[in-house]
Amino acid sequence: MMKLPLLVLFFSVFPLSAQQACDPGSLNKVDYMQCLDQQLEQTRRELTTWENNHLFKLEEQAASSGRQDGLKLFNKARQTFTLYTEQDCRWQFIGLLPDNKAASTTYKQCQLFHIKQRIELLKQVHAKPD
Repeated sequence: MMKLPLLVLFFSVFPLSAQQACDPGSLNKVDYMQCLDQQLEQTRRELTTWENNHLFKLEEQAASSGRQDGLKLFNKARQTFTLYTEQDCRWQFIGLLPDNKAASTTYKQCQLFHIKQRIELLKQVHAKPD
């Protein structure tokens, strides 16, 4: 009977508002920023799951073939993606200063956009036949 406490824990860690799009029109500024934070946290976790899935496949492939090229390139792409996303969102943030609220909102929206885009790409790659 361990399933019920795990469900309760799951929904307390991932509130429903984090699973839905944040609507700036229906939330006050503080709630909207918190919603974006929750979405970012959840989306980063989803990205990590997809990356780990691909890493697992690439590690298996490397173990069976002896070739590490795909694994090394994937890890390099992960690092490059993280750096690109940070720099792309940072210049937008800086461009909106000194309006810290607008800058923070834009930064978080930018991060979400890039991470969701990366997840969709990883899903497509995953869906291709081996």
